[in-house]
Amino acid sequence: MLRRGVSLLIAGLLALPLAAMAQDAYPSRTVRWVVPFPAGGPTDTLSRILVARLAEMWGQSVVVENKGGASGAIGTDSVAKAQPDGYTLMLGTQSTNASNMLFFPNLPYDPIKDFQPLTLIGTACMALVTAPNIPANTPREFVEWAKKQDGGVSYASAAPGSSQHVAAELMVRRADMKATHVPYRGSSAAMPDLMSGRVAFMFDNLPSALPAARAGKVKALAQTCATRSPSAPDLPTMEESGFPDFAIEGWYGIFAPARTPKPIVDKLSADINKVLKEPESMEKWKTLGFDPIGTTPEAFAERQKADLAYWKKMIDYTGIKVE
Repeated sequence: MLRRGVSLLIAGLLALPLAAMAQDAYPSRTVRWVVPFPAGGPTDTLSRILVARLAEMWGQSVVVENKGGASGAIGTDSVAKAQPDGYTLMLGTQSTNASNMLFFPNLPYDPIKDFQPLTLIGTACMALVTAPNIPANTPREFVEWAKKQDGGVSYASAAPGSSQHVAAELMVRRADMKATHVPYRGSSAAMPDLMSGRVAFMFDNLPSALPAARAGKVKALAQTCATRSPSAPDLPTMEESGFPDFAIEGWYGIFAPARTPKPIVDKLSADINKVLKEPESMEKWKTLGFDPIGTTPEAFAERQKADLAYWKKMIDYTGIKVE
């Protein structure tokens, strides 16, 4: 009996270096990177910039998998249930990994408990964008035009309960407008209808709104940052445009499934933060209207929890309910 116990102890001690070596060698095969929204939107664009550089750094393939649907819940749930070995990662947002739990009490995953935060890669506010043919160049002019439309106007969002949905309802409520919400499966799906005038306006994240506005495909009237984003210094804020206390920003962060080994968590966080700060990457972020940050896993976890209180306040005020 004693001999068997000693043998087990020796076997366990021998396994420790092997486990450490396995983690030191991470990644040793293809990494799956889930985007819980359709291709073409800001989460997809940011992911592909990060993934390309991480693949070079690691000498391994990193495959982006767009898995949209149910306000991001389908793709997010797939990551929550994946093996916690570092080979399934996700770019999440404040909706997929925070406010969705306020809208959808029956989510198949827990946005907090089922995930290991790696790093907050950054924040991005939104821009109020309208169809190019609407005769308005400021938010106030747009409101005046909208109030003259029989039956009101329609607005798009990337998903019910998204930050875009909340921002639009906040403006509608403040301006006493009549507007109908038309949800889409991601910003990229909504943009063609906005460009053609099928919907009148939307609040879109700067990383996807700015390129379309610069190309003249939509009009950008204001941004929801508390102060003007360095990426759009000529675009006034909603507060500057006559909407007090109208500062809304979303965040993007990288997550792994809960119980991912700490050595892998630390490596992933360090490597992603390194890419965020590279000069070449910084130029790409600026063009997209994205303000990179980079944090420790612990700091990101605190931000994730704190945001729940903020979004609950916003949701209660706007009265948004998602069926």
